[in-house]
Amino acid sequence: MASDVLAIQEDNVRTRSLIALWCHPRSRSTALERAMMERDDLLVVHEPFSYLYYVHEERGQAPHLRLDKSKPRTYGAIRESLLESSQRQPVFFKDMAYHCLGELLADDELLRVARHVFLIRDPAQAIASYYAVDPKCSLEEMGIESLCLLFRRVRQLVGEMPLVISAESLVEDPEGELARLSEFAGLPTLDGVTTWQPGHRSEWDSWREWHRGAAESSGIHAHSTSYEHTVFNHDALRGYYDHHLPFYRELARFAGSTESLLDASVPTVPSKEDLR
Repeated sequence: MASDVLAIQEDNVRTRSLIALWCHPRSRSTALERAMMERDDLLVVHEPFSYLYYVHEERGQAPHLRLDKSKPRTYGAIRESLLESSQRQPVFFKDMAYHCLGELLADDELLRVARHVFLIRDPAQAIASYYAVDPKCSLEEMGIESLCLLFRRVRQLVGEMPLVISAESLVEDPEGELARLSEFAGLPTLDGVTTWQPGHRSEWDSWREWHRGAAESSGIHAHSTSYEHTVFNHDALRGYYDHHLPFYRELARFAGSTESLLDASVPTVPSKEDLR
């Protein structure tokens, strides 16, 4: 059945009925997703492949997960659900590439059908934010390496440049970045989607504890948070940062002005000797 859906979509791929937002954790992706929920022309699906990684394959700890037994758990079932839904109405889903990287890199058909958007954030901020929620987080779960590997594959396979958005640009100019995303995805640009009434969304039920900030928010706004453990004072987090930084820099080259983004968002991290 999924192959039939793909055949229909490939015959009419310009409809762009499946829009993928690929991100890494704590990249302000839920705020962007929340803005897309303000539209009435999309079905928004929240991190469907997380059930593959954390429930079916049990590759991570998944703290605070509220298990929904009705959700598909295998790659094939999740993929088919997205494709079938996209035949009834345009679908926007956001997910982490590390949840299903191996399957994605081998799935040329799905990668050709979807329209791909990549979201990145200063890894020093993202890593500290993740650790504050889950101190047992792994190197893989930082997600930037997988995000970059998927970006390379999509760019090679599709033959066009995917859209890359930085979280810093998103909070600085949410209307402008949402307009860029809409144009890229073939959607009409709508006013008023960057603000909303605070409240929990049912799409977040499985990961409710992770999205309290988004539920309490009323729009895409810049805000800063200080963390006890950071890449400046924690050896393990510094190791995560050093590993993922080259992949972040590669993606950052395609998100607006390279010079301004790199200068503004990547702090100078002290050496390990300086941390002691």
